[in-house]
Amino acid sequence: MEPCIVTNFAYGTGPYLRTTELALAFNDELERRGHKRMKIVVPLVYGERQKQVLAEEFGEHPEIIFDETLGALLKSVFYTGEKKYEESLRTWITKADEVSRAAHEYLKDKNVAVEINRSPRVRYDVAPSYSTGFGYVADILEHALAAGRSVVDVDPELLKAGIALADRIEGKQDLRCMAYPATFSSFQNYKPRYDGEVLVPPITDLPKARVHEPMEDGLFVTITGIEGLERLYAEARALGLKLYSNDTGAVAGAVKALPHVLGNPAIKLQFARAGWGSVWLSMFTGVPVVVPQYDKTDDPEIYCNNKAVEATGIGVVYRGQPLVEIMAQGDAVRAAQKKMRDAIVARWGTLSGNEVCAKLMADRFLAK
Repeated sequence: MEPCIVTNFAYGTGPYLRTTELALAFNDELERRGHKRMKIVVPLVYGERQKQVLAEEFGEHPEIIFDETLGALLKSVFYTGEKKYEESLRTWITKADEVSRAAHEYLKDKNVAVEINRSPRVRYDVAPSYSTGFGYVADILEHALAAGRSVVDVDPELLKAGIALADRIEGKQDLRCMAYPATFSSFQNYKPRYDGEVLVPPITDLPKARVHEPMEDGLFVTITGIEGLERLYAEARALGLKLYSNDTGAVAGAVKALPHVLGNPAIKLQFARAGWGSVWLSMFTGVPVVVPQYDKTDDPEIYCNNKAVEATGIGVVYRGQPLVEIMAQGDAVRAAQKKMRDAIVARWGTLSGNEVCAKLMADRFLAK
């Protein structure tokens, strides 16, 4: 078997998208330097839905190979949102070492040249691992512990065990790229948890050029498990605003569209769970993002992300306020987004974290 790249990611849509696009950017950088592109092994965690999402983003890409066995291993320790986060945390703590060993045994003879990961929940330990992230799991769980159970409803002893496990996984990476802005890197007092971390722009592809085909003014809803926004949808319709969504089954009456539509000036707001892929897309396009208030039984990552979004001013946390009040904050949010974009370009010369990471990874890979 030819040398390959294997991806390793956390739960949800964003992580498998971001690792795949970064692997493609890494291949582009290798090719620019006169080296051969490699196949990209992507764990198939979410079945046909995952294939569909990746096809919408990248087309039927010949370099991508889906691996169901590896996907099943990752899925066995993933948070699904169908039960309390505490239960998923307990499962991860109980099974992560076993799953890591199984993944290692499965991959050890497959000629893996490099692992590209994003907030990994297991260790493959078969090749140099290039890690990317928005915030270390260990830091997130420490903040949850400090907040207390009335804010994040998780057994403190489980949080402590999770911190120790996350340190064993996150602390053993060959390269660490941390995005800015993100969960903790946005704050002035930020200090890397591990040595050797490199701060980079948002680790995602830049949005496509602004789209100007005729559209009715409206709101885009990115469905990643969001609930509780039905009243806002009703208010949007009452104001004569159209609803667009990537999942029309979850938003009654919405028009099917992909998140790229945020490039169209007709889109006035994005409603999304506070994942950084959605927040960055809004920041790039100048479309205010509205994120739901944190539910104390949910993943504490969202608790920390909401705080960062609000502190930087690049989005709005929905706490039941009327839609007209949210829209009135639009100018202030857009100004904060522009200030952040300008700061990123001044520091790195680009908004593209994938471009920066691909060069760093190629430097490291080719120097071995």
